[in-house]
Amino acid sequence: MVSRLEALIDSIGRLNGIGNPDSDAYQIRSPLLVKSFARAGKHETDSMGRRVFNSLLSGYKAGWFDVKLKIEGKSRAGLAPQDPLTSLLAVYGIKELGGIDNVVAFLRRALKDQSITKNTPLSYFTADTKPEEQ
Repeated sequence: MVSRLEALIDSIGRLNGIGNPDSDAYQIRSPLLVKSFARAGKHETDSMGRRVFNSLLSGYKAGWFDVKLKIEGKSRAGLAPQDPLTSLLAVYGIKELGGIDNVVAFLRRALKDQSITKNTPLSYFTADTKPEEQ
C-alpha cells in the first residue's frame, strides 16, 4: 500500500518531470526541486538555488523530510496541518489550476480515494505515516 506522504511526493515529482531525462527535476535528482536555505557551500545547488543530489534516492529522502516538516507545521514555510493542499503546492511553486488539478487527479488514483480535493487538509497526508518514519 502506498503511503499518503509518498503519493504526495510522487504527484509533485511527476508534475516536475522526474521521469523525463530532459527535466530539471531529473537532472538534479530532486522530485520536489527542493531549495537550499543552508549556508553557502553546505549543499551543492544549481543556478536557481535548488539542491543537487547524487542520486534519486537521496533527492527523494530529502524531499520526504522537507514535505513532512511542512505539512506538520514545523518549517519556516508557515504552514499548519489544517491548511489545504493548495497551500503546500504553492510553496513548491504549483499555483495554477492545471497543476493543482493534475496533482489531485494523481492522488485520487494513487490512493484510491475520490474524496481528495485541492482543499484536503495537509494532516490527511501524515495519517498513515509509520512511527519509525516520524
